[in-house]
Parts: sequence; C-alpha cells; structure tokens
Amino acid sequence: MRSSADTSVIELYHQAEDDFFVAISQLYRQFGSSLSAYCTGVEASSLNLLLVKQADPELASQLAQGIDFLQRTQMPFCVVVRDTLVAQVHEQLQQQQLLASDQTTCMHLDLTTWQAAGTAPGQVDIRCTDQHLDDWSRPVASAFESGEEGIGQYLARHRAALAAGRSLRHFSLYVEQLPVCSLTLSLGPGVARLDDIGTQREYQHRGYASALIQHALAYAKVEGAQCCVLEASIDGLSIYRRAGFATLFEYTTFCRE
Repeated sequence: MRSSADTSVIELYHQAEDDFFVAISQLYRQFGSSLSAYCTGVEASSLNLLLVKQADPELASQLAQGIDFLQRTQMPFCVVVRDTLVAQVHEQLQQQQLLASDQTTCMHLDLTTWQAAGTAPGQVDIRCTDQHLDDWSRPVASAFESGEEGIGQYLARHRAALAAGRSLRHFSLYVEQLPVCSLTLSLGPGVARLDDIGTQREYQHRGYASALIQHALAYAKVEGAQCCVLEASIDGLSIYRRAGFATLFEYTTFCRE
C-alpha cells in the first residue's frame, strides 16, 4: 500500500500532466475522475491520447466514451493506462483493436532537497527559447525522428500555448551557436514537469541533456516548484535516475496497428 506522501505526489503528477497536455491541446475532455482525453491535432498517436489514471465504478463506460471522443476527431490516438488498471481494461481495449505497444515510467524529484550536481560539459550556452521556438524544435525533431510536417504541427501547438499565456518554458542548449538539445518545462502550483527532452542525434551521449535538465530544475526551484515530474522511456531512465528522479508508477500504451 502506498503512503499518503506517495499519494500526494501522484496527485501532483497528474495535475502537472493535465496542465501540460491541456496547454498544447486543441480539444480536451474529462470522463469522470478517472479518464482524460487530449487531442493536439498533431498527426501522431502519442499526441492524441486517452489517459486512464485511476479506478472508478464506471470505468468501462467512461473508457468507451473516451475512445469514441478521440475516434470522432479522426486523428491517430493511443490509450495510456496506469499499471494498476491494465488487467481491468485489457480485454475492452483488445475488442477495440487497441494493442499494448510500450511502457513508460512516471518519475518524480523532490526539489526541496535537490541540489544541482556537476557542471555543463565544454563551452555551452543555455537559453530560454520561448521567442525562438524554431531553435527549440530542431533537437526535438532530430531526437524523436519527427518529419517536417509533424514537427511543424507540434511547433504550432507550442506557439499557440505561449500566445494563450500557458505556463510553459522552452530551453535549448547551444554549442558554437547551434541548438543541440532542448526541453519543455511546464510550471503549476508547487509542481514542474519536463517534456520534449531531445538532443540532436550527432550530439548525443555527451552530457548535454543532463546539463540542460540541471538548468531547468534550478529554474523550476527558483520559481517555487517543490517537486518535478516526467514520463520516461526505457532509453531515458538512466539519465533521469542520475539526476535524482525516482519511480512513481508505470504506464502501458495501447495503439492500433
């Protein structure tokens, strides 16, 4: 059984998660307390998603409503399910031809006790790139192998979020005036979240992502965040653990082939 402290952090995680996806979405809707649907309008299933977060007596009907909502957007989408709920919804998702594709780890870091570690490698320059999102987007596109159309759509959603006054900050690390690593930091009451952490492929494994994460964590702490959260793929786990992040729970993603 989780402690009340863990439960509180999980609630903060979902708060930060909702803040980020609402900020970049064109459409979003909640189905009870257990499910939230987000449609960014980007042609990528991972960016139009139904989050299944907690148990609910009406979970089956809410899940059906959420899938119908996303199907009507005519965008590719996925269903992301909390580890404790996979067995409960697995058969229903199979009936919808949604199959498990991968797992991600949801992590947190206590900023009240965190202290920056290490120094940035070599001669680098870290900048807020809210006003230079083209620079921010280049490492993200390279790291996630986004096509020109896909990154253009995603860039438009971030521009719209900033224009709407959403609490997003974009940071990029430059080497010899070239943006080689980027991330997005979202800020909410007491909690920060990291997303879009990506490094140009030819500059990976040089410590640039770690340096940029340290910078973003320091910024979030100054801004009053007491914890920071993120969702990690298997490839990113070691970087985040070195930075001090610990596992909260896991998600399983279900997509149509």
